[in-house]
Amino acid sequence: MNREEFLQGLTKTLTGEVPPEIVRENLRYYEEYIRAEMKKGRSENEIMEELGSPRLIARTIIDTTPGGGGGAYEEERFDGHADQGRSDSGVFSGAGRMDRGYQQSGGIHYYDLNKWYWKLLGLIIVIVTITLVLMVIGGILSLVIPLLPVIAFAVLIMWLLRGGFGQ
Repeated sequence: MNREEFLQGLTKTLTGEVPPEIVRENLRYYEEYIRAEMKKGRSENEIMEELGSPRLIARTIIDTTPGGGGGAYEEERFDGHADQGRSDSGVFSGAGRMDRGYQQSGGIHYYDLNKWYWKLLGLIIVIVTITLVLMVIGGILSLVIPLLPVIAFAVLIMWLLRGGFGQ
């Protein structure tokens, strides 16, 4: 994977999931990071290997951004550099410019279980489960309790037949 593919993947995964300024901020950060590391003499492949999957990085950004996830943000054009030329293909040009036409495609969908309605659903499930367990235990006890005097009488007779008080 090269720098442009990394930045494309990051943009593709972040677009629509976090506010546009967060997308721009992260693109700028990774673009500057890659450039700075290359100035230190490292190869592009080495840097890309160190960074890893852009989708994993984007997932972390989405998960740590308040209100991130759910596709609630509009897609818009991201300009890495105002002086770069327009890319008609809708992908990154030389320094990471992103133009219209770059659509977010399917893939793995994540649910943010930190919303109030998911917490309410979890609480309802716990309450229903506890209620069902108590009902089952109550049903079993309602069958066993009427038999307790009969069981106690049978145990008493067996105890008396074995010798009871005499031993």
